[in-house]
Amino acid sequence: MGITLKQIAEMAGTTKSTVDKVIHDRPGVSEKKRKEIKKLLKEYGYEANPLAKALNYQNRKMKVEVVLPQVQAAIRIRQGINIVIQDFQSFNIQVEYHEVGSSDAEAQAACIRRMAEERVSGAVILPIRSQEVTDAIRSLIDLDIPVVLVNSEPSVEGILCYVGQNTVQSGSVAARMLSLFMNGSSRIGIISCHNMITHEQREQSFISNVNDFFPGFSIRDIRYILETPENAREQTLEMLRSHPEIDSVFITCGCVPEICAALREYREETGSEIRPVVICYEKYEEIRALLKTGDISCTLSGGLFMQGRLSMRILFEYLVYEKVPEHKAYYLNNKIMIRENS
Repeated sequence: MGITLKQIAEMAGTTKSTVDKVIHDRPGVSEKKRKEIKKLLKEYGYEANPLAKALNYQNRKMKVEVVLPQVQAAIRIRQGINIVIQDFQSFNIQVEYHEVGSSDAEAQAACIRRMAEERVSGAVILPIRSQEVTDAIRSLIDLDIPVVLVNSEPSVEGILCYVGQNTVQSGSVAARMLSLFMNGSSRIGIISCHNMITHEQREQSFISNVNDFFPGFSIRDIRYILETPENAREQTLEMLRSHPEIDSVFITCGCVPEICAALREYREETGSEIRPVVICYEKYEEIRALLKTGDISCTLSGGLFMQGRLSMRILFEYLVYEKVPEHKAYYLNNKIMIRENS
């Protein structure tokens, strides 16, 4: 078996990404280090031909694990991943899925630590927001197990890459879209969640843009739900009962159908004539239906299917072809959906 990119990197005292830059003649490497790496590549006859690498790996058994919390986003991410699994059927790669509760950080961390003990070949993880989960991910990285994080981006050095929505952009776009639906003033209720960093980033970006650019807007309440139907309904009703003046609702997380049902329930309960403008995320069939009925005014799609597809393709290409991703983060643009294009 020929020498690997990892072995060349170790001999050169550098990283695989640096060696990959030299192989593909990309910038970002000093001339001295470039010459050293080229000498090693020539001396050891490194084979950079992707087809040759692929043939070598066809008989090598690899195990990849996908860890997802039980949230709506995971369904579309998994669908994207499954497309890539079909594309790589000729390779001996076993893929296993693991799902934990939407806020069960302890269970997710335990799952990831078990993966480290078993020395899996690679992992795609949608991480729950928790130091315990972050530490468990680092245990994979310490063993040189490639990790792709998807949809939610904790600060973890050494991952292969991150794939997800441009959340800062998404919050600013949500604020702008709300301004188009409201006539210069709005009393806003926010429904968010603590279990994903994505939700916090959307929330913070939205609030920052509201404060900076829309002086007629005021945020009256922020409620953090557990992303369960019962809790989403309860928190929404409590928010409206405490602040009946709320005329717009920004939702950073899941349980959108349940939140909209609670908005209708409140109007029926009180006879309120205020029908809040609702801004939310993603384009599940239930959300498309709520766009058509007017319960939702606008949704921003973060490309969940593409997040799953791209994350797994990057990992597979790294494992099979030793192809190092060009970027540490791949941010997908936000797509705006209203009733007319739903």
